[in-house]
Amino acid sequence: MTTPAIPPAPTAPGAAAGPTQLIAPGGAPAATPPNFQTPDFLNGAPPAPPVPGSAEDPLAALRDIHLPPDVPLFPLAPGWYVLAGLVVLVLIVLAVREWRWRQTLAYKALKMFDAEVGRAEPDDTHAVAVAASDVLRRLVRAESGEAKATLTGEAWARLLVTGRAPFAPREAAFLARAPYMPAQTAEQVAAGSITPDTLADAVRRHIRARR
Repeated sequence: MTTPAIPPAPTAPGAAAGPTQLIAPGGAPAATPPNFQTPDFLNGAPPAPPVPGSAEDPLAALRDIHLPPDVPLFPLAPGWYVLAGLVVLVLIVLAVREWRWRQTLAYKALKMFDAEVGRAEPDDTHAVAVAASDVLRRLVRAESGEAKATLTGEAWARLLVTGRAPFAPREAAFLARAPYMPAQTAEQVAAGSITPDTLADAVRRHIRARR
């Protein structure tokens, strides 16, 4: 059977009111209930920011960003040395080819032709034909002997339309006859179809192909 709790004794008139104390059954005072404090966020106040450097600061564990060091220029990667070696090899090959070209008869003939054409008048087709005939005969004499170098007329024209860079038939015929014509007649024959520049270019192509 449960014994009812005994109510507290009445307070005397004029006495200060104190905290009410419950008396548990059996006459012993009951335990005082805990005093809970209302959190600030329930009262509408914002939470206090964490103190920098404290254990509650989430940024305290971060460290400064350290960039990697710059890539040094030397030593170079192996691929650069391979590329440099290939460039040097190509330059050596080109230099050897140029040196061998300068030792050929065709190179000397080309220099001789340019020198003779340089002394002629700009529009003098006859002078270009005379210079070409002289240089080509020297080149043929050095390569094939005197027999071919002394060919004239149609035989010389047929020789000029052969090879790796042959002359056009009209150019070959003009080169075969122009040196033996007066300059005025040669200009009339060449008028409208052969110019000094086109004839000189054809001669240079023919000479370069004979190296």
